[in-house]
Amino acid sequence: MSFGKALEAASRQIRPFFLPSHRRAFTAMLARGLTEQRPGEPLIVCDLADVAIDAVGGRYYASMVRDFIDAGYFPVFTARRATVSSFVTSKKKSLLLGERMGVVKSLADLRQPYFLVTDRPEPPPALAEKVVRVDYEPRISRSAGEMELPFFVHPQIAKKVKLPHPYAVEATRPVRIFFGGNTSDGRYDKDAIRDIYRMLTRREMLATATAAAAGRIDKPADAAAWLASDAAQDFVMFETQRTKIPGERWIDALAKADFFLACPGVGMPLCHNLIETMAAGAVPILQYAAYLPVPLRDGI
Repeated sequence: MSFGKALEAASRQIRPFFLPSHRRAFTAMLARGLTEQRPGEPLIVCDLADVAIDAVGGRYYASMVRDFIDAGYFPVFTARRATVSSFVTSKKKSLLLGERMGVVKSLADLRQPYFLVTDRPEPPPALAEKVVRVDYEPRISRSAGEMELPFFVHPQIAKKVKLPHPYAVEATRPVRIFFGGNTSDGRYDKDAIRDIYRMLTRREMLATATAAAAGRIDKPADAAAWLASDAAQDFVMFETQRTKIPGERWIDALAKADFFLACPGVGMPLCHNLIETMAAGAVPILQYAAYLPVPLRDGI
């Protein structure tokens, strides 16, 4: 880890003890206790202290918790100040505040069996029926007992869009290939994608694709007008920093295309645009098929 990154992590670990907004956030979360749990509801407990779980604005953590809720579990969090206060202070994690959840001071406060997700090295308590240990090292899985963080849609999409999307498989789509997303220089050209995962960065992948499609690329200036149009187009690009498709229409935009260019994220090859693409019935074009824990299969 670079000195700058280490300093940033230390700051995020310490500030919940001093900043008034973070202290209020922590107090509000702690007050939830277990009062919102329904009788007989199974628990999944997150004992996560490392601020690395809140990378990229907390989108990974928020999406993981959303998956737990959708699977029928009541999520509970141990009172780790840095990672619990950010449920209020993080833009993406705060999208979950309307959901039922609980906070306990320690695992010793629990009185029923539970599944445990932890980044702590301590032996699990007797009530932990299953334990998943989280590692933040940037790499792919090394054994059958490991898995990359499961795929997800962006937290804002999960909040704004009703899924499954009502696309029609047999319908003719006006756009052949589509890409939408941020392409900022310096953010989407990181060495980690090249050096650790051995693949093209987002900017490199787009450069390769656009060079092959020279003269056939459309970059609409008006997202609303493009969404309303059925004009046939070979390759459409929306660079978020220039023209942004509203979050509530993102899946609709994907559903206009046969294929989506599923580029890597900033520092991870597996980006949520893969799942969003399939949710819209489009076919993802990707580099990292070999990294998927379960191979993609047509129609599934």
